[in-house]
Amino acid sequence: MPTKHLYSALYTLIDDQGNGILSRWLANNKNFHNKDALMKLFDKIVVPFLYNDSNGKLIPISDLVMLRNKQRNAMLSTLRRKKGRGKTGPNILDDIDINSQLNGDFRKALKILDGCTSSTRAFKYRELVWEISERGTMGENLLHMCLLHNTNKLKYVAKELVKNYPKLVNDIFISEEYYGLSPLHQAIVNEDLPMVYFLLKNGADVRQRCYGSFFCAEDQKASRTDSLEHEWVDLDHRTRYTGQMYWGEYPMAFAACGKQYDCVRLLKAFKSDPNLKDTNGNTVLHLCVIHGLEDMAKLIYEMGGKLSITNNLGFTPMSLSARLAKKEMLDLMLDLGKETLWTYRDTTCYTYSLKGIDTVDEINGHLNTNSILSLVVYGESSRHLNFFDGLIEEILEKKWEAFGKKMLFRSLTGYLIYLIAFYTAFMTREILLVDDDKEYISSYPSNYSLIYYKYRSSCYLWNYEDKDGKYYQKARMIGEVVSLIIALLVNLCEIKEMIQVGQHRWWKMTTAFPEKALYKISLIIVIGMFCLRLSCFIHPKIVQIENILVIIAAFLSTTNFLFYCRGLKFVGPFVIMVYKIIIGDMLRFLLIYLIFLLSFSQAFFILFLSCERENNYSDDNNNTTNLINNKNGKFENILQKPSQTIMRMFLMSVGEFSAVYQNIYHCKSSLAIQGKIIFLVYELLVTVMLLNLLIAMMTRTYEKISETHKEWKRQWAQVILMIEQSLSPQERLLCMLNYSRPLKADTTQRGFLVRKKIKINI
Repeated sequence: MPTKHLYSALYTLIDDQGNGILSRWLANNKNFHNKDALMKLFDKIVVPFLYNDSNGKLIPISDLVMLRNKQRNAMLSTLRRKKGRGKTGPNILDDIDINSQLNGDFRKALKILDGCTSSTRAFKYRELVWEISERGTMGENLLHMCLLHNTNKLKYVAKELVKNYPKLVNDIFISEEYYGLSPLHQAIVNEDLPMVYFLLKNGADVRQRCYGSFFCAEDQKASRTDSLEHEWVDLDHRTRYTGQMYWGEYPMAFAACGKQYDCVRLLKAFKSDPNLKDTNGNTVLHLCVIHGLEDMAKLIYEMGGKLSITNNLGFTPMSLSARLAKKEMLDLMLDLGKETLWTYRDTTCYTYSLKGIDTVDEINGHLNTNSILSLVVYGESSRHLNFFDGLIEEILEKKWEAFGKKMLFRSLTGYLIYLIAFYTAFMTREILLVDDDKEYISSYPSNYSLIYYKYRSSCYLWNYEDKDGKYYQKARMIGEVVSLIIALLVNLCEIKEMIQVGQHRWWKMTTAFPEKALYKISLIIVIGMFCLRLSCFIHPKIVQIENILVIIAAFLSTTNFLFYCRGLKFVGPFVIMVYKIIIGDMLRFLLIYLIFLLSFSQAFFILFLSCERENNYSDDNNNTTNLINNKNGKFENILQKPSQTIMRMFLMSVGEFSAVYQNIYHCKSSLAIQGKIIFLVYELLVTVMLLNLLIAMMTRTYEKISETHKEWKRQWAQVILMIEQSLSPQERLLCMLNYSRPLKADTTQRGFLVRKKIKINI
């Protein structure tokens, strides 16, 4: 198929500067409203560019997609080029004379032959009027150029083109950047309401979609791919809808994003549907949320826009406003969806449907990850903190009263019992084996006694006998049994919870609470220690491994206290500060710090090696011994190994530098001066600059979190949802009955009551 080029014949009629045959004719003819003269001009300069004398031609979608894909790849680098997917079927139009068929019956027959009788399948042909090879660089025709310049004379010419060649009204741009842009879209972008009305009266398609990259979200442009089996562009749906020019694809979406209220009403009068989805699954209400158009959202809702439609990511307009942290839009959506039950004086009672708001599905009790409550509580933006008032806060308080408080204290009680049992078992462990067995072996040497001794030495922790009337080993046995039982029960509950909520959500919730994850690891270690205890007779080293694991478990199990501190107003923010500093500031600091540490440690290692050689040579000449100590003011190599050097460098960075400098001072090597310079540079860069930089970073993190006064509410809410996840679906539904009421006669639909007082100005 021929492709368009920069000097297309279209630009001889009118170019992007407004020059050309048509412009000169309009300038030289004062009476340009003379239709006869204009028609003669059209016959001369327009008709030769039209298919079949303006009757149009059906072009296979696959041909247009291939042309679009070729243009996209021409703009991308070689590594980013993507070929169109799918296969091209046989072209049914090759052996058919389109002009000899009745248009209506022909289209119906073509759809049947092409297998597009189902409404879910797209028609694989598009009717174009202007020849593809004679279009401009953007895939435009003469009508598009007239609307691009948008002068009074050219708008008159555009209307005459539509009147004389009616099928031009739905002829589209076919370039990658503006594919699907129709004259109706152009008129809306121009905010030309009379032109919009004219085009609609002359058959403009209100369902025409614009797939061009110019109107695509910025974070989706790199993922644009084509399929030869359909006209729309395939996109990566993981997006945050960035960019100011993501206006949807339908004319009504364009008008809504352009804040053209009268245009939206006009499109609705011509049967435009505000609930049609674009490639991302977004309706006009979704787009109003994305661009923060409150008044337009009210208008769309009044004209039939639905709040229950979900996009490709599973978000309704209401939940999308929560995900994008647009509180004003969420408040508006909640107001649009609420129902007024009664009003008495200055008090009004409202009910909000919990569907899509609460984390619990009101039918089956399963958790909804796309619910407003979940998106707000686990939102990463600081703007999500502004949501913790009003309806969201009241729902959380009701959940806290219904099950959160009771379950949290029950969990804390179980944790304290486990901790007491574990530390009892840990603190009463035997360290050394008694010597009675050794005496027994020396007195009665035999193979049996040797085996018995090996068993007692490697499995001495199985011995729970106490001496001198003490009860330490009995207490250890009880503590080990209790901690093992609790560890098994907790892990079984975790497996059950993972099956209920799904592996992905379970992992997401677990990683959201690092202290909880460490506690679960300690429970797994306890179970592993029991397995090692059973196999202690295999090798004596097994008991050493168990001792190492018990130390690790003791440390990890204690960190779970931070989980219970999260929801406290005076402690919770500090817990988050610790996490943020460790994950953010400390990791970035360590990355830079290690570079300096490794580089300087190697320099000091070579320096001290040179000093040691020079010192030994000097001592040999003076018939001195090789034993040198610092008390006599002589050099001693304190950096014998590279690992030892790294540790010394770390100690220097925290202030322990006197020993290193003292030895450099007594170094007799010619590199001593260089060593003093390196020492000075290290102290300035690491001890002075880097450590103070770390303090400044931690201070910034502290101030940033301390300024967010509602951070503790988010931590409190996360604890509530963590507890809710551990409940079974039936338990969640029972708890929902405590903080909701039925909506109307349908008891399966639950609502949340809110009473508000309205100030009455007298």
